[in-house]
Amino acid sequence: MEKHPLIRAYETFIRNKSLNKIGIIGQPDAGKSALINAVCPAKAHTSVHTDATLETTTYPFNDYGFLVDFPGVGTEEVTVQKYKKIIQNESAIEHYFYIFSSKIKEVDIEMIKYLSKQDKMITFIYNKVDALIDVNGKDDKEILMRDKDTELKVTLKPYIKTPLNYHFTSALDGTGIETLKLHIESIFEEEQKEYFQRYNDASYLDSYLNYKVNSSFPKLFTPSFKKIVLKENFKVIERTIMTHFKIQEDDIMERRKEWIDIDKYIREFEEMKEKDKNNGLSQLMEFRKIVQLIRTSFKMKSINPVTVAVSSIIEMGLNNTFPIFQAIAKYVEEIKQIAREVIEDDKNKI
Repeated sequence: MEKHPLIRAYETFIRNKSLNKIGIIGQPDAGKSALINAVCPAKAHTSVHTDATLETTTYPFNDYGFLVDFPGVGTEEVTVQKYKKIIQNESAIEHYFYIFSSKIKEVDIEMIKYLSKQDKMITFIYNKVDALIDVNGKDDKEILMRDKDTELKVTLKPYIKTPLNYHFTSALDGTGIETLKLHIESIFEEEQKEYFQRYNDASYLDSYLNYKVNSSFPKLFTPSFKKIVLKENFKVIERTIMTHFKIQEDDIMERRKEWIDIDKYIREFEEMKEKDKNNGLSQLMEFRKIVQLIRTSFKMKSINPVTVAVSSIIEMGLNNTFPIFQAIAKYVEEIKQIAREVIEDDKNKI
């Protein structure tokens, strides 16, 4: 059964707050993309050119975790400073696999020192172990692998606390691939537990719904808002709010048993205002009440966008403006509550 669009959106929100990505970084000729192809179903771009990946690309490892392919370290196209900027832009990644296929270079040390200072976890992988040979024919592969581990320890021990051992792999002949898969699964398994805890945490749901309320403001109070109000075309506003929250007509009817609309709310607030003996507000007082209402309802930190939106309506000389804004705020709150119920119903199924 296809998931509700709101549930998919909420899952994405929770995933974005989860550590469900591993960065694949390293030497440009180390076969990073081929290694990704060997451990997950996605097909990363491979090339005979060592600088084939010039920006980050994300590939699904399983239903929960993702591998993020980074450019090769030390290419002409991506300077060290630019590379650091790319890492900063991927701030949600806490664990990196650093891939080697040759001697550790100065640029590798610089990037590893940077990752360590950012408190990133680093797993070291020596790929293309099938090509690891002694040109003099004296040492076998096991000895050469121990030598590589020694090089890693001696070179990087002053800079990082990460255990200094290689995972030896070959995307060509499959050496170490299954072991690497298990290692990746173990990393994502812990994070997946955290993901489900966040998904069921009431504070994350509150955070998501408050974010949706706040981000609905610029979608509603656009330059065309004045025309919509003048023509009393409130169905447009309703549709905008429903689309923003990813609420469908069936959700409303199933949970409220009747259609909810802004026109009805306006009439209710107008009746309340007429019954209020102290409703003779000056234009300035009404302006202030509207600003406070909108700022509170949409959880706005800055008052400037609110005053601009309200001023545009007041300037048109509309009478009885306050009930219109009350009705819009109530409609947003009602849709927010329906969204909460949709998500909570899904939680109960898990």
